[in-house]
Order: sequence, then structure tokens, then C-alpha cells
Amino acid sequence: MKPFIAITTAVLMTFCWCSIDSTISPHEALGQNDVPKKAPTAGSKNAISLQKCRIKLIDEVTLASDRPGILKFVEPEEGDFVSKDQEIARLIDDAADAARNVAEHKAANTVQIRFAKKAAALADTELQIGKDTNFRLPGTVPEIEIERLKLAYEKSFLQIEQADEERTVLRLNLKEAEAQLDTYRIKAPFDGTVVKVYKQKGEAVRQGDEILSLVSTRRVKVEGYVKIQDIWNVKPGAPVTVRLNIPGIDRPEEKIEFLGRIKFVDVGVNPVTREARVWAEVNNRDNILRTGLTATMTIDLRKQVAQQK
Repeated sequence: MKPFIAITTAVLMTFCWCSIDSTISPHEALGQNDVPKKAPTAGSKNAISLQKCRIKLIDEVTLASDRPGILKFVEPEEGDFVSKDQEIARLIDDAADAARNVAEHKAANTVQIRFAKKAAALADTELQIGKDTNFRLPGTVPEIEIERLKLAYEKSFLQIEQADEERTVLRLNLKEAEAQLDTYRIKAPFDGTVVKVYKQKGEAVRQGDEILSLVSTRRVKVEGYVKIQDIWNVKPGAPVTVRLNIPGIDRPEEKIEFLGRIKFVDVGVNPVTREARVWAEVNNRDNILRTGLTATMTIDLRKQVAQQK
């Protein structure tokens, strides 16, 4: 009987030990420094999807006249593409152009400087002759004459400085004349397409009058609203993916993805909708994203966190 009792006792102790050990948490079993990293829970968000986002233009400008005058020409027509810094309109500028030419001629004039330098050379020669004469025959040239020659020599260098100053002023006058002339010209601030022409050649304009409207579709703004529970998760620079979402029709363009980044997150929250406005700058290849349409914008939070690290 004793051997049977001993075996039974050992089995019971083993069973009890396993039962007790099964109540120990995995963290306690592994130790404080060996806790495994938690996997993302099923309810965690790696991305935020914003519906009915509005597409707007970023580069859109109405060009106006900087001064009153008569239009000499308005070059492009509606639908024409223009390049950055291309002159697209000009006021009659004959008087301003003539003033600039006069200022340019004066700024290029070096007669005063050349004369001042020759006068300085002559004054230096006369002073050296006087000193050499007195060195060979002391007292031949009176001391007062030597002082007068020194003064003439110093004066000649001051005349050179004065001529340099005058030429600097003339150069500044030239820049001023060029700036004045530039106010007669209207240039494109970026590559774009002319969408509206308000004035034609020969029409009178006042300062601030609209001449034409220019837009670029190379990049667009996609604007949406983030719910209050997600506001703190969205930061400027977060990557986004945008797809067109046009209600009522089915187009192949709606399957194309466009990439961009969050540029703005509003600092306030709408107290009624409890949402904050955000917008992303998106590359608009082939001019598919058009202002006035709506799109779905997905903000990737995982890549955002990786970039912040």
C-alpha cells in the first residue's frame, strides 16, 4: 500500500503545482524586462478617411494694373498657357521708357571720374616738382605755395570721391526709372492658364483694375473636416491619398489615386459640428482633380508617426 500512496501523492502534487502555475500572468512569468510588445488592437486606427472633401485651386490669381493708363497690348486669350515671368500685358509707357534711357545714359557717363583722376595726377606732379626743387635749392618755392599744392592734391582726391558718389546716385536713379517702367508691365507670377480676360488693347484702366485671371492646376487643395476624436492625431506633413468621388456617375478617374500631404490643421473646432477643418496639397497629374468636385481623402497615421520619430 505504501508505494501506491507515494505515487498518488506525487501525481496530486504535480497537478496542484500546474494548476497554481497556470494562474501566473505572462508578464510575471517572463519578468519585468521581457514583456512582449502589444500588437495593435482591432479597434485602433491606422488611417482616417474624410468623405465629401472639396477640391480647390491653390494657384489662382487675378492680375491688375499697378497704375492708371492705356493698355498697349493684352497678349494671351482665354485658354492660353503662359509661363512664369512672361509679360502678358503692358500699358503705354513711351514717356517712362524715355526717362529710363536718360537715366541709363547718365549712369554710364564716366567723364567726371576720369577728369577728377587726371586732375589728381596733375596735382600730384606739381606737388612733387615743388618738393624736389626745394630739396635741390631750399627756399626756391615758398612754403605757402607748397601748402597750396598739397591742398590741390587732396582736393583732387575729394573730387574723385564726389564723382563716385554722383555716379552711385545716377545708378540709383536708373534703378528707380526701371522700377517705374516695370509698373507699366503685367507679368505672370507662375506657369498657368488664362481663364478670363477683362480688358483689351486700347482700353483705359485705373490702378487696381482687373486685366485677366490666371490659374494653375499643377497642384490643388483638398479640404475636409476631421472629427473631434481624431483632431489630435492629424499633424501638418501627414501623407494623404485622394480619390475622386462623384455622386451619381461612375467614371474610371474615380479609381486613380493622388498623393499629397496635409498642409493645414485648423486651431479651432466648430462648436456645432465638433469638427476641425484640414486641407492637403495634392499633385494633380493630367488635370484630373478639378475645382468644384468632391473627393475622399485618406490620412495615413502610421507613416505620420514614423516621420515624427
